[in-house]
Amino acid sequence: VGDAWAGSMDLWRRVVDVNLLGVVHGIRAALAVMSEQGVGHIVNTASMAGLGAAPGIAPYFATKHAVVGLSESLFLELLAKGSPIGTSVLCPGFVQTDLMDKEPETLADPLAQMMNEFLRTGVETGIPAAEVADQVVAAIKADRFWILTHEDMREGPVERMRRAATGTNPTLPELGS
Repeated sequence: VGDAWAGSMDLWRRVVDVNLLGVVHGIRAALAVMSEQGVGHIVNTASMAGLGAAPGIAPYFATKHAVVGLSESLFLELLAKGSPIGTSVLCPGFVQTDLMDKEPETLADPLAQMMNEFLRTGVETGIPAAEVADQVVAAIKADRFWILTHEDMREGPVERMRRAATGTNPTLPELGS
C-alpha cells in the first residue's frame, strides 16, 4: 500500500520482486525437479486481487494479475506438452495471516490509508489459513486449475468481464464500512 504514481519506485520493485519474481523462481526450481520425477503439481498463490482492481494498491493488483496469467500460461504449456505435472492458481480472498504486519499503521496519503485500514480489517476477519489449505489439497486431488476460496467473491470477476464485454467503464469496488 502506498502512492504508486508519485512515491518511490522501491515500492514497485519490492512488490514485483516478491509477488511476481518469487513465483517465477519457484516455478523454475520446482518444475525442473517435477519434470525429472515425472510427477507433481504446482500451486501458485495469486489473490482475488488478480481477478479485479481497486484504488490505492496498484502494484499488488498488477503482480497478482501477472501470477494468474503466468499460471494459466504454464497450465496450457504443460497441457500442450502432455506433461503429467498439474498447475493450479490460488486466488483467496482475505485470510488470517501476518500479511499486514510489516506495513506501516498510518500512511500520509488518504487513499492509501483507507486501503491500509480496509486490508487490515479484511485480514483480521478473514478465513483461517487451514481452510485455504484444505481447499488447495482438494483442488490438487481433482486436478483443478482455479482455486477461489471465497464463494461470495466469485461474482466480482464475472461482473468485471461483463463490463469489459460491453465496453462499460470500471466502477469503484465496495469497500464496506
